[in-house]
Amino acid sequence: MTGREKWVVAILAAGVFAILLGIFITATRTRIPVSHIYVNAQGAHLLAQAGESATAAADWPGAFRANPKAADAAFWPTATLDFGGGHSVTLPRRDVLLWVYRG
Repeated sequence: MTGREKWVVAILAAGVFAILLGIFITATRTRIPVSHIYVNAQGAHLLAQAGESATAAADWPGAFRANPKAADAAFWPTATLDFGGGHSVTLPRRDVLLWVYRG
């Protein structure tokens, strides 16, 4: 391989790396609009401790329904839920039973 070919390969590899890094950073910082979620009893207890309400779900025995405005992406073991007024609550993803997204 000549010096020019190595230079072209290095530039192309750096470009692909930069694009993938940009996609990853965007995906980890994106907030996803949520219609509502169903949580288990421990999740409902954590929400109540944080001052947010979770009501018993009529259509799912043992589950509780909460209405956050948005949530973070599903890359982490914890879920950060954004409620009205800029209030956020973090709870383990294992406590979330079902996500219902808007749109």
